[in-house]
Amino acid sequence: MERGRILNRESFLNLLKFEVRRARRYQNFFCILLLKLSRISGYENGDGNSLQSCYQTLTQLLLEDLRDSDILGSLENNQMAILIPYADLLAIGPFRSRLESNLKYYEFEDKGYEVTMDLFCFPVDGTDTADLIGKLQEQMKPSWS
Repeated sequence: MERGRILNRESFLNLLKFEVRRARRYQNFFCILLLKLSRISGYENGDGNSLQSCYQTLTQLLLEDLRDSDILGSLENNQMAILIPYADLLAIGPFRSRLESNLKYYEFEDKGYEVTMDLFCFPVDGTDTADLIGKLQEQMKPSWS
């Protein structure tokens, strides 16, 4: 992936289909880390400018931490997904921990937003594209209007 490039939802899901086929053929694992930027419940000062600023900050943070083989996709409802090839649940742990630690140093909460993460792995959470997309869509429900 070209550094700084984020795939749109359709491109990301198409690439996911190819990755599932490759993983099945070569018996590889891969993980998808879903990140959601959502308003903190009861916080009244969060606005569109703050949301946009937080989204840009999160995007830059992710682009700095990703390997060249990792694929970042922009989904709907202020969500992003990272497809991490050749990673299983053990391999993804340190990356997720590092990312969670880095997020503490940014002002998301001060602007009224938080970042949550969900993790899905092939083949543990789904053996085909439909299973994985179903899990993603289940988690992609907006947590605020």
